[in-house]
Amino acid sequence: MKDKRKSKTFSINDLTKEFYNKDKFKKEIIKVEIIKTWNKITSPEIQIRTKKILLKEDKLYIKITSSPLRNELTNHKNHLLNKIQKKHPSVKEIYFV
Repeated sequence: MKDKRKSKTFSINDLTKEFYNKDKFKKEIIKVEIIKTWNKITSPEIQIRTKKILLKEDKLYIKITSSPLRNELTNHKNHLLNKIQKKHPSVKEIYFV
């Protein structure tokens, strides 16, 4: 038995949009973009001590390996959040863990 092909043709543009708009793929792209933004707004010293960045819903969790640095970043949380929100308005909260 042969499977019937769809007779409708799609443009490459439509297919790539459909592919990129899939939920799982879209979330991964956003995560990579947020990591790039984090690396742009922070110094190399902070980047070295950043172990993991996790985005859940509209909350950004950043794991920092240094307690003093984590406390310092927590003190500047609003400033950092504003910088991140310029590129990613969907991020509403930031937590340093």
